[in-house]
Amino acid sequence: IPYLLQRAVNYETEKQYLVQIDYIQPFGQNGKFETGLRSSFRDMTNNYTVTQRDEDDKWFELDGLTNNFVYNENIHALYAIVSNKIKKFSYQAGLRGEITDVKTTLKQTNEINPRRYTNLFPSVHITYDLPKGHALQLSYSKRVRRPQYNDLSPFMTYSDNRNYWSGNPDLNPEFTDAFEIGHIKYLDRASISSSLYYRYTKGKIMTVRRVDDEGNSVTIPENLATENSFGAELTGSYSPYPWWKLDGSFNFFRAITD
Repeated sequence: IPYLLQRAVNYETEKQYLVQIDYIQPFGQNGKFETGLRSSFRDMTNNYTVTQRDEDDKWFELDGLTNNFVYNENIHALYAIVSNKIKKFSYQAGLRGEITDVKTTLKQTNEINPRRYTNLFPSVHITYDLPKGHALQLSYSKRVRRPQYNDLSPFMTYSDNRNYWSGNPDLNPEFTDAFEIGHIKYLDRASISSSLYYRYTKGKIMTVRRVDDEGNSVTIPENLATENSFGAELTGSYSPYPWWKLDGSFNFFRAITD
């Protein structure tokens, strides 16, 4: 049986620009107000070519397996943070607004998929100092995980004729509400902290593999419904010398994905 000789070549380029302006205004004895603007611009290309050798030892492109993927991402953010400490009670509250503009393009087939969304991300952190170097901490924050450019590319790549991988241009970002309560103990040259946390994620991004009756598989990332994650974390830090610091952590969690 004659064998096929194929080559896959992938050229990637990336250009990234960042513009940021921050302003800090102290007030009172321990208070501080922060605000700022941040804009990031990222342009990426992924030129994927598969060639095959014919009977005359000449290489030719396989049209169905060659394309040039272009990824354009612009993110604009405005944030404000207020923090203060009153006796044993300290707090930090913030709000960040983001406008995200993403466009993906497949050059050969002229497939264009724009994604634009606006979101608000609040956060609150509270600390209460206890006697003998102990402190209690309580926090809430909303987080986002955006699809990466490879997650959005609809162009199929493969390692053999039976297994195909592709991105999903219809992916949405996943959003997480994170709650945490913790305790910290300050020592002379060390600290030990423990915490319990709960995270609720909507639109969880995970890869899903489907296999047809002939045994061919296609794997793509998709937005699932929700994920509930519960966990406990223990961390420690110790500095035997000013130039030497040791850190360690242990995390136990359970995640339930629907």
